[in-house]
Amino acid sequence: MKLHDKIRQIRKEKGLSLTDLEQRLIEIYGNKALRYNSLYRIEKGLRDARVSSLSQICIGLGVSLKELKEDTEEEKKLSLANFIKKYDQGVAQYVYSKNAYAQILTKEQQSFLGVRLILEPGGKTKLEQDPIELARYEKWVYGLKGKITCVVGQERFELKKDDVLCFESNIPHLFENNTLRKASCIIIQNPKHI
Repeated sequence: MKLHDKIRQIRKEKGLSLTDLEQRLIEIYGNKALRYNSLYRIEKGLRDARVSSLSQICIGLGVSLKELKEDTEEEKKLSLANFIKKYDQGVAQYVYSKNAYAQILTKEQQSFLGVRLILEPGGKTKLEQDPIELARYEKWVYGLKGKITCVVGQERFELKKDDVLCFESNIPHLFENNTLRKASCIIIQNPKHI
């Protein structure tokens, strides 16, 4: 089975139209959500889906990337780590802005997501909130270098080297570097939600 056929199959099993899926993605991602035309082209096999597009589709359908790729030609060809590595020509990264990016440290087979967040001076992630309707998510954050301000709900925490912060990531949160030095931390999310 081809990946685009599996996407269509799961969507129909969940009783969703393409419009329903688009609306779910808009609720989660706002103006960065995949739109109907892109979803249509991916599902018809007219366009190859990038990792970021597949991640959105998985979240919208409430399945993991591993589940999506199961029993497809893509599963036989590549593991997620190789797929991302090949696509990004190195370590898999999620770029928030030129001053904020995360390096993915874990592989697809792991039940948690581990990233190293790097914030240049003035760097800031976007406001994130894991969907409560899918699961209860937790993040564990360990300070590696510099000072990072962690905003969780209405609270602000200053994370320095060797400090640890844990919180439910269903609460809106972001990370920012308000200093003049580069800062970094390790973030573990459990269960994995990409």
